[in-house]
Amino acid sequence: MDNKLLLVKCVTLLYRQSLLATKGDDSVDLVRTAIESIKLPDIAVGINSDREIIKDLRTTTLEMCENGPDHEYEKTELLQRLKMNTHSDSSLYEILVQGIEPEMSEASLKRTIVNIRKSLHNHFRDFKVGETLQKAFNSFQFHREKIKSVPTFISELCAQLEPFQITSGAKDAAVVSEIDIGDETQTAQVFESIKNQETGASLIKTGWQELNKMLQGGFRRGEEWMLGALQHNNKTGFSLSLFLQFALYNKPMMIDEKKKPLLLRISFEDDITTNMNFVYKYLKTLDKLKAAYEAGKQDIAQSFDEEMEGMEEIVIGETTQAEIAAYVKEKLTVNGYEVKFMRVNPSEWTYMHICNKITELEAEGYEIHACMLDYLAMVPTTGCTVGPAGTDLRDMYRRTRNFCSPRGILLFTPHQLSTDAKQLIRDQRTDFLGEVANKGYLAGCKQLDQEIDGEMYIHIFKHKKRYYLGVQRGKHRGVPVLEDEFKQFFLPFPKKGPIICDIWRNNVACRKLGGAPIGSGGEETPFWDFGKEEI
Repeated sequence: MDNKLLLVKCVTLLYRQSLLATKGDDSVDLVRTAIESIKLPDIAVGINSDREIIKDLRTTTLEMCENGPDHEYEKTELLQRLKMNTHSDSSLYEILVQGIEPEMSEASLKRTIVNIRKSLHNHFRDFKVGETLQKAFNSFQFHREKIKSVPTFISELCAQLEPFQITSGAKDAAVVSEIDIGDETQTAQVFESIKNQETGASLIKTGWQELNKMLQGGFRRGEEWMLGALQHNNKTGFSLSLFLQFALYNKPMMIDEKKKPLLLRISFEDDITTNMNFVYKYLKTLDKLKAAYEAGKQDIAQSFDEEMEGMEEIVIGETTQAEIAAYVKEKLTVNGYEVKFMRVNPSEWTYMHICNKITELEAEGYEIHACMLDYLAMVPTTGCTVGPAGTDLRDMYRRTRNFCSPRGILLFTPHQLSTDAKQLIRDQRTDFLGEVANKGYLAGCKQLDQEIDGEMYIHIFKHKKRYYLGVQRGKHRGVPVLEDEFKQFFLPFPKKGPIICDIWRNNVACRKLGGAPIGSGGEETPFWDFGKEEI
C-alpha cells in the first residue's frame, strides 16, 4: 500500500472512531504499527516533496494517537491542518476530505471503521508475507551452504507462513453461526426459527400430500437432498415437478425482508427449451384438471384417468410467445417467488462456479430459498480433495452443502444409482426401493449418502398394464423418527400427461403397488407384481 494512502486510512480511522457513541476498542495500537512501517524517502526533490508531505501527515497522525478515542475533534480545524500537511497536493487533500467530511449514521461509522481495520491488517499481512518469502529466497539462492536440510527449511518456512493463512480481523468463514446467550435478541431469533419449523411456516411444501407426510411437513431450508434413481426413471420430470410445486404452494418466509425471494434451477443436461416445454404443459394440465374437478364437483381419485383422457393433449399451437410468457410468469410468481432457470455446460463449471453464481445473485438482492441442480455429479470435481475412488465426488457434495446450508438454501439434486442397483432389478428383488435406501447404491461413491441431509429414491414400476412411480425415503437428518409405513408410496402415471399434484384434492397415492388410492378409503390390493416385462 502506498505510504500516502496508508496515512489517509489512519487519519480517517482515528477521526471516525472518535465519533462513535460507544467507543469500544480503539485502533491506536494498529495505527502506531502502521506508522512504524512507513519509511521516509531518502531524497527530497523540490520544496513540497513527498518526503515533507509524508513527514507532516505522520506527525499529525501520531498526535491523533496521543489524543485517544475520547477526543472530540473540530472538523474545520482538523481539515485546515491536513490542508497544510498536504502542501500543494490537492488530490491527496481531496481524498482526506472525502474520508472526514460526510455525516454518517452509527451503523455506517462502524462499517467504515471495520473496513479500514481489515484493510490495514491485510496490508501488514501482505508486507510480512513478502518479507518472509524474500528472506527465504535470499537464503536459498545465495546462502544455500547454510541450509543443512531442504525439507527442514521448507517445513520451517511453512510454519512461518501459517499464521497468515487466516485474514486477521476478518470474520472466520468456518463459523456458520453463533449465539451469545446473554443477548436475548439473538436467543429469541433462534427460537423463532425453531417455532417456524414446528408450525410448518418455514417449510417448503410439495404438491403431493403423501410426500409431505414423508418429509414430515416439507423440505427444510439449509438441507441438501439427493434424488436417487436408475437411468430413464423420471428423475428430471419428478424433480422439475417439485420445483414448480415449490413456487405454486409456498409463500416465501424471508430471513431478510429487504431482499427478493428466489427459486433457482440449474440444468447441466437438458436445454431450457425442453424444461420450459414441460413447465408450460404441466401448468396447463393442472389448470384443466382443476377446472374439470370444479365443473363436475368430482372428488374421488378414480376419476383422475377419465378426466385426463377426456382432455386434448396440451400443445403450444398458435398461442403467441408473449401469451405463454405472461401465463407462466403469472402462475409461478403467484405467491411472491421469482423463478430462474439456467442451462450450463458442466464441462466448463466447477462447484466454485455454482457458489459464485449464488453469491452473484445474492449481491443482486435475491434471497435464494431453493437451488435445484440437475445433476450435480455431472460437474467436474476440480479443486476437491483427491483420494480413493469417490473421495472427490463426496467432497464436492460436502462443499456445496456447507456453502448453501448457512444461507438457508435448500439444495436438491438427482443422482444416478450404481450398476449394483441394476443387478437388483435383474434379480427381480421384490422390494427394490427398500433395498437401495440407506445402502449406498450410488454411482461414483458408496459413501455419498453420508454427506447429505436427506435421500429419496424413485423407480418406475408396471403393475397390471399400468405404470406407477414408486417413492422411497432413506435418511433424513435432524427430524423425528418416521414410521416405516410412511417412507414409501406409489403415484399412478395417468394415461396422458405428467403426474399432477394432489394437494388441492383427494390423495391419489397408494401405499402398495396397485392398491387403492389413500384418499379413496378403498381396499388395497396385494403388494408387488413385477411381471416379466423390463421397465
